[in-house]
Amino acid sequence: MWALRIRWWEGAILIVAGTLALLFFIGESWVPGLVLTALSTLGFAWRAEIPERNEAGGYARTRSVLLSVQWLAIFALYILIVVGFFVMWLEHWTRDRHGKVAFYALAGLAFFLVRECNRLASESNDWWNGSDMERQVGNLLDELRGEGWSVAHDLPKDRGGNIDHYVRGPGGAFAIETKSGRDRAGARGQAVSNAVWAQKKFGERWVTGILCVATDPPAKPTKHGHCWVVGTADLLPLLRGGGHL
Repeated sequence: MWALRIRWWEGAILIVAGTLALLFFIGESWVPGLVLTALSTLGFAWRAEIPERNEAGGYARTRSVLLSVQWLAIFALYILIVVGFFVMWLEHWTRDRHGKVAFYALAGLAFFLVRECNRLASESNDWWNGSDMERQVGNLLDELRGEGWSVAHDLPKDRGGNIDHYVRGPGGAFAIETKSGRDRAGARGQAVSNAVWAQKKFGERWVTGILCVATDPPAKPTKHGHCWVVGTADLLPLLRGGGHL
């Protein structure tokens, strides 16, 4: 889950920034050291690439953690700005023009950071909930291995993105997209697109696209065009039935 990749030149920049931060700390220049540490952490969490590892929910959970690290780094910068406001007030910086410019510039940056923290918190929560759903579905699908099915999770696609789950067995081949939310047309389209890619990639005669939702699933599996929409309780019966009920 925690295997991450970063380009060599990005790693070199982060090492230099980290070294400078350490030198600032050694010289007891705490604020520059903290700023560089926060920026280095933010840069790593922003640029790190997550390799697919055939682990249900692994990509989504790691993405959630990286977003949380970004949130932590940005929040640290926000705290430093708040401390800066306190220093400005004590030192009466706003009594001259230069101090006022610095104050309002920091106020604008603080507003941006608060908005970014809110966005990252929401996005991280969505990825975490999505990973829980993928794990739940992955555990169900792993039961099929004993019945002669091949099961793959977080299957990377050639041009980016992934298929949450791909299974092939006596009932046929299926590309399964999981969502912790409700049935959406965009998610159904994604499931069909994944099925088309898998069909071409693995030379299958047909791959059925399935959208498995956690919120308000249909009372029974429902077909929309070329995509089935199901809840977790109906997923395995649908697969064992070959995509027919």
